[in-house]
Amino acid sequence: MGLFFKTEKRSLSSRSESMLDFITNADGSVTINFDGETALEQSDVFTAIKILSGDIAASKFKFVDEKNTNPQKLDLLNAKPNSSMTPYSFMFATIAQMLLSGNSFAIIRDNWLEFAKPSQIVVYEDLETGLLRYEYTNKAGTSYKVDSSEMLHFKYVTVNGKTGISPLDALKTELSMLDNGNKMLSSFFKKGIQAGGVLKLNKGTLNNSSKKQIKQDFEEVNSGASNANSVIVLDDTQEFKQFEINTDILKMIQNNVYSTKQIAKAFGIPLSRFGMELVNTKDDAANDVYVSSTLRALARMITDELFIKLGINVELDFSTLTGQDMASRMNKAMDGGNGGDGYLLVNEIRNYYGLADIPGGNVIYTKTTARGGVNNGNGNSEPSGSSIRGEPDD
Repeated sequence: MGLFFKTEKRSLSSRSESMLDFITNADGSVTINFDGETALEQSDVFTAIKILSGDIAASKFKFVDEKNTNPQKLDLLNAKPNSSMTPYSFMFATIAQMLLSGNSFAIIRDNWLEFAKPSQIVVYEDLETGLLRYEYTNKAGTSYKVDSSEMLHFKYVTVNGKTGISPLDALKTELSMLDNGNKMLSSFFKKGIQAGGVLKLNKGTLNNSSKKQIKQDFEEVNSGASNANSVIVLDDTQEFKQFEINTDILKMIQNNVYSTKQIAKAFGIPLSRFGMELVNTKDDAANDVYVSSTLRALARMITDELFIKLGINVELDFSTLTGQDMASRMNKAMDGGNGGDGYLLVNEIRNYYGLADIPGGNVIYTKTTARGGVNNGNGNSEPSGSSIRGEPDD
């Protein structure tokens, strides 16, 4: 038996719960390695996780066809996965953990699904058969084996088909730039009026320890927001010269959108969802690409795992995101007054209001049909004897 990541001397848990790692590169520079939930401290990462996890969690599962359906198993996804989590919170946590650590897990019980954090799971592979098995450690510290058929294992980006990697792996440089820039801004405003300078001692020779102590004492008295615009007191042995502030650097940091764009690209999310205005690109077009590429790929990964482990052939309903759900189509039909270019039929609207179908009602809703006539499909209308609301014609 072989433990995954054995060559790296770490398991999945070491990635999902790790704190910030400072990695020294060959050129001596330092890069911050953002792994797991600590990456949520970056607002753009938090936004990306919230958008993707929220869009998936807010979408309901539905059967692809009526063959081999199992309503009880569908209820695990749409109604009650377990006694402590709602369907939304269960799927949100599942997707969020997968995006942050590369893997997320849920143990299949008799009538419920147990959410398991990656830190609770170690993945093993049988080197002869290639089959996976899992070791789960519960909150009480008890460990036991879980067969592959009893474990939902979601992995969005994978290079070996058996374990996943996080989009954060591609963002180490960008996140370091973002973090360092934010720290620079924070340090500037924290120091108040002292943007940096030279404190010159006109008499005496001091060692490094004494210089350090004088520096700390001077900053304690004169720096910080509470000391802004206050008086600096020096004796005749001291001379302070303040550095000129290069405001262009501060403006560059504040206006830098490179990191945000890279994060959006890595997660496959339109920039408009990050509150950024797009040039020569419509929001609807960007949203369609987002649904058809990013969300479709995520959905396929999820539904394939559910089909193999739960034996149900389902798909995620993204009609609300694309504006094709009944409520959205109703709004378009009513606002446009012309059926929204064929969004709704007369009988569909009647069914929405709980009314029975009418003869000839399977035609596009228009202003004419709304007044009581039924469009014959040729642009003309014929009296239907009943309006959309079921009221008799005058």
